[in-house]
Amino acid sequence: MLCTLCIYSRDYGLAPTDYESVALDEPTQQPAQPPSTPRQPVAKRDEGIYVTLKWTQPDDDGGTDITGYVIKYREYSWGDAKWTDDDNCSTVDVAGNTTQFQFTDELEMFTRYQFAVAAVNTAGQGQFSLFSDYVNTRDGEHCCD
Repeated sequence: MLCTLCIYSRDYGLAPTDYESVALDEPTQQPAQPPSTPRQPVAKRDEGIYVTLKWTQPDDDGGTDITGYVIKYREYSWGDAKWTDDDNCSTVDVAGNTTQFQFTDELEMFTRYQFAVAAVNTAGQGQFSLFSDYVNTRDGEHCCD
């Protein structure tokens, strides 16, 4: 876009009557980026094998609305005395911009779990949060069996 501006500045030695054509840049919109990392989620055993996970939205949505979250969860192997490695974690996709999820049929009885959350927007998935503190499931039935 080209417009005529009156430019007056001692720095450039222009008089108030000097005119100069200046090309103004159209504002450019930065491409969207994946969202930043949510804070560490909080897991709470509700009853039996039900667990509710809550988290806060990331500080930066990446320039576009958050469309969902990915939750990864891992279990503790009592026999090996270690957590499942990150490459073998299970995941759940959560649509929408909610900040909680209740596990009702994904978890097993008498198992120790940890959970991490990543936000998703149209540019992709952000980094996973730190894992939550662990929670132990108890005896119970899946809601949807």
